[in-house]
Amino acid sequence: MTDLTVSEDLANRIETRVEQTEFETADEYAEFVLSEVVTRAERETDRSSESSTSKEGVQERLESLGYLEE
Repeated sequence: MTDLTVSEDLANRIETRVEQTEFETADEYAEFVLSEVVTRAERETDRSSESSTSKEGVQERLESLGYLEE
C-alpha cells in the first residue's frame, strides 16, 4: 500500500461524498475513483495509439497502390 497526499479541501470533499455512497471509508472511495479515472485515461491512450497506427497503415497502403505520392 502506498500513501497519497491530497489537499485538505479535497479530503473534505471526499469525506462528504463518502457519506452519499456505499463505501465505508474515504480511502475505499478515493481508490475506486482513481482507478476509474486511470482506466479511462489508459483506454483513451490505447484508442489514440490504435487510431494513429491504422491511419499510418492506410496511408502506406494507398501510397503502395499509387493513390498517394510517396
